[in-house]
Amino acid sequence: MERRRLNEVEAPQGARPAQDEEQSLIRQAQKGDHDAFEALLRRHQRRVLSLIGHFLRRPADSEDIAQQVFLKVYLALPRFDFRSAFATWLYRIAVNECYDHLRRQRAQKSAAAAEVPVEEAVSLEQLGSSATQPEELDIVARTELRQVAEKLFRRLSRDDRLVLTLKELEGFSIEEIGQIMRLRESTVKVRIFRARKRLAEAYRRLVRARSPGS
Repeated sequence: MERRRLNEVEAPQGARPAQDEEQSLIRQAQKGDHDAFEALLRRHQRRVLSLIGHFLRRPADSEDIAQQVFLKVYLALPRFDFRSAFATWLYRIAVNECYDHLRRQRAQKSAAAAEVPVEEAVSLEQLGSSATQPEELDIVARTELRQVAEKLFRRLSRDDRLVLTLKELEGFSIEEIGQIMRLRESTVKVRIFRARKRLAEAYRRLVRARSPGS
């Protein structure tokens, strides 16, 4: 059976009207309706800013990149053909813009490295659940979880940060992440597994460094 496209997957009750409304807004925006485009931005602005914020360090940079993303979305919207979910298409543009920004930074020999501040109180259980043992989590007091998570997240490569942000923080499916990053689903699964493993390893190193007599 031919695989359904993301925006055609059977949705929970109540989700289809929202999808139909979004598709209607897209079609109106494609015809030049600025109010419809603004409505689309309001639906997705927070998540786009969240993604960019996890990828870049300076809030000012995040705002500038978001503006560039929305400008590119506006210019490219007439070519959107509904073969993928709008959110997937939008996130792909945001991810590409983040990578372009980092490449420009390197070209300018910028001293500021891209780090990921975890704005939310992300728990280590959420980010490394598949590899981290429960007894290890007891070593770190609850009040330190956010600080530790931020430190560990910053030690990951940008690709690891991106795939964990999309999966663990933004809740995208494997299929959606594959579309955003233009990767096979099997490759996405491997990257997530390896990113979680490296996060867990970084955590264990931190635990050993903090242990008495280490």
